[in-house]
Amino acid sequence: MTSLAIRPAPRRIRRRPLARRPRRPPTLAERELLSVAGAVGSPVHDAVGARVGSVEDLVVGWDTDELHPPLAGLLVRARLRRGFVPVEEIARLDDDSVRLRGRLVLHDVLSATGTLALARDVLDRQIVDVDGSDVARVSDLVLGRTPEGIRLVGADVSLRTLARRLGTPSMRRRVAADRVYDWTSVAAFSVRAAEEAGSVLALTRAAGQLRALPAETLEAMLGDLPPGERDRLAAHVAREPRR
Repeated sequence: MTSLAIRPAPRRIRRRPLARRPRRPPTLAERELLSVAGAVGSPVHDAVGARVGSVEDLVVGWDTDELHPPLAGLLVRARLRRGFVPVEEIARLDDDSVRLRGRLVLHDVLSATGTLALARDVLDRQIVDVDGSDVARVSDLVLGRTPEGIRLVGADVSLRTLARRLGTPSMRRRVAADRVYDWTSVAAFSVRAAEEAGSVLALTRAAGQLRALPAETLEAMLGDLPPGERDRLAAHVAREPRR
């Protein structure tokens, strides 16, 4: 098990299920869904099948207008080296392995601008859900193989999934489609701040919908967030025009 396979829940996070989850991700068969927690640690093979490294993280493009962020590439560790492999150099991404189009070429690790490392920055962090009107901790993130390419399609906040990550590699890779809800219902989520210090709140396109929630619901949601994140989200909601 890799160091990213499971992390203890921060004590300040009060874990509870979403009140409701009416919006599901794009209709995909379970074989088309990929667990981020399960993919971390998977072997990376070059075009001739030789193992050349392992997956350290999956990176999506964040500086886009797409509702489901596209896969930008992988962070790969090869012996004492670590670097970025863009999605264009990936021939196939399975739930238990990666195959490259050619030899392994490690590019400079991307800066945070415009990209998001899912296991490092989002897994086990808090999210604010629009439809469920709740704050919960991410047990897993789910990518989907869609006709437009590999996309971040949803999140799973269930305790069963958190427990699954303690199991065998095959268990960690298993995705239960009925426990995954659409990423487009996530209004905001915590990301790890620079040098692992604290956290900041990242807003999505759904953040504006929080303004339509009843005042008491919004107040209860914000109360579950750490002070810095609560203040930023409150300030954003206050700037949104009334509907």
